[in-house]
Formats: sequence, structure tokens, C-alpha cells
Amino acid sequence: MLSTDQNLGPAPAQPSTVLVVGGGICGSTTAATLAQAGWAVSLVQAKGVHEQHLAAALTPVISSDDNARSRLSRLGARLADQYWRGLTADIGLPCGALQLQRAPGAKRVQDLQAQVQTFNQPDWARWVEREEASELAGIDVPRGGVWFAGGWLIKTPALIDALQATPGVNCVNAHVARIEQIGGAWRAIDELGDVVAQADVAVLANAFDALALLKRSQRDDVLAACRRLPALHRLAGEITLLPANELGGGPKCIVGGDGYVLPAVAGWCVSGGTYVRDAQAANCTELGRQANIERAGELVGLKLDLKAWPDLPGWAGWRAVLPGRLPAIGELPHAQNLWVFTAGASRGLTWSVLGAKLIADGLAGEPSDLDAEMMQAVAP
Repeated sequence: MLSTDQNLGPAPAQPSTVLVVGGGICGSTTAATLAQAGWAVSLVQAKGVHEQHLAAALTPVISSDDNARSRLSRLGARLADQYWRGLTADIGLPCGALQLQRAPGAKRVQDLQAQVQTFNQPDWARWVEREEASELAGIDVPRGGVWFAGGWLIKTPALIDALQATPGVNCVNAHVARIEQIGGAWRAIDELGDVVAQADVAVLANAFDALALLKRSQRDDVLAACRRLPALHRLAGEITLLPANELGGGPKCIVGGDGYVLPAVAGWCVSGGTYVRDAQAANCTELGRQANIERAGELVGLKLDLKAWPDLPGWAGWRAVLPGRLPAIGELPHAQNLWVFTAGASRGLTWSVLGAKLIADGLAGEPSDLDAEMMQAVAP
């Protein structure tokens, strides 16, 4: 045994810098959270990814047996609520969310009333009949549903701008062609072979491209050792902006079911919920616009005329998805100080603060908020 007064030499340097690849909701939240914890963060992003994504929603998920996905969603919503309340009011609105019972004959019909009664946590989710649902929404809705007081509307570009303006976050607009670890430092390299950023720790929060980036970086050993990440795939989706005055001013809360409609932002109500498999590109389409208009009309109990709105604005993007619709968050095997945060699917807001905190706690050696089943469910 070494004596306590023996000269052991200088202690090894602790990691102090982080490279985050991906400037979307999850990447920007991770960068801001780590910077607030004292890390020097370089955030490398593709410029303008969400500039036209006017608004998005956080709507919690429940299950009759309160399984790991349900518990993760609830924890994610609560952590996000705590974090966002420290931001300015023009970024988001804690408006609540109403999940309507789907009409008989619709796809994927569940008995939501039975589900929420078995779930039996009325402070988090409770059944409301049509009259109360309409009162909560501020408009007449066609059916009752589940009321989630913890629902949030978030103005996506405003949130990302605020997160990226966090002191300690240095934003670099570049495309990362590959990553490499040299002398313990992770380097992000662009198509020209130039190093655009480097740090002690790297976090891949670049959605579907996290998988492609590891392949471009010839880290097949990492992917082979992962249980879930190799199954990552992407689905195209789009939103459509509807004139709020055509929807009675728009709902006061998030209204979901088959798709969703959000409260008005700058005179527009966002309608969305499309998923397109095998798409070659994420573009706004006539079929997507029609589907979003029809879904919005069904949710707010109105017959909307597609021909009256030939040129509605919208936004299209990719969703990174894994089987089971849970994210992949954690340190990657065979790659020291290389982390991943991807597969937010359509619930990136729900997972954003949870994933950022999980990474921050892991780097600091702090205990996690997640139990063992939840940790296993999101492990890459």
C-alpha cells in the first residue's frame, strides 16, 4: 500500500470540454445543460434546421400498467417543465394537453377512459367528458378524452435560440463528415478534412445522422456492440399552418387524437402528425397538407375546406426512430467519452431535458433519476 505522504505526481486532468454534434432540440438542450454545469461546449450544427418549425407540443404518454415508457415520459415532462419555467414566457406556454378519444372506426382506437382509470394517477392524467373537454379547449370538441395538465406548447426556433445563447456554448455552423479520437480528444472533421471543433467528450445528438456518422467514421465496432442503435431509421413528417381565425381563434390547449392542433402562434395554428415511411426526402406535400387539414377539422369539430387554402405554409423534417419509440441515450461501448442522444421520434421535447440531464449526471458521476428498468430501456 502507498503511504499517504508519498509523491504520486500530478493527478490526471479531468475532462472539461464537450463537443455536441447536432443543433436541434435535443442537441441544443444538451449543450445548454452541460454549459450550465460548468463545461465548455462546442455545438456543431447544420444551420437553420428548425427555422420554419413554428411550434411543437409536449404531450405526456401513459399506459394502464405504467410501464417504463410511461414512467420515462412522465419524468421527461416533469424535468422539462422545471427547466422551461426558467426561460422567458415568449418561448413556451404550459397550456395543458387534451388527448381525445378517437372516433369509432378510426385507426388504432383505444378505450382511453378505461386506460386512464387503470393508470389511476388523476393528478397527472384524468378523464374528462365532452363538455369539460370543450371548456378546457375553449372550442367545441367532438368527444371527451384524457386531460394532461403537464402539456406544453413550445415555439421551436425561440427555444433553440435561447438554448444556444447559453453562456459557455460556442456554436459552429458546419457539417460533420466524420469524428476521430486523437490523444484522448474527440475531433469533428468536415468534408474538406478540416477540424471544426474538438473536446474531451463528444455527444452525438444529430438524430438519424448519428448512425451514419459512426459508419462514416469507421466505428463499426461501436455499432456492433450496441443493442438498439443499429436499428435506427428515419420517417418523414410535416406540419401545416392553419389560419387561427378559421378555427375559432384556435384551441387554448393542445388538442390531440389522430394528429394534433396547437394553440395559435402569431395567428397560425400548427396541425401535424404525418408519418411517411420509405420517403426519399422530407418535403411538404399536397397529400400531407390535406391530411393535416382533415385531422385538424376532425379534432376541433369543423368541416374545413381544403380548396379555400391553396397555399398554406408548413415545415417538413425527419424523425429518427427506434423500435419501441424510445430514445437512445448513453455512453457508447468501445469508445471512451463518446455519448449518443438520438431517436426522439415525435417526442423530442419530452426526452430533451431528461436526456441532457442523464448525460450531465453521467459525466459528473452523479446518480441518475432513472431506475434500472428505465436505464435499460434507453441504453443504446
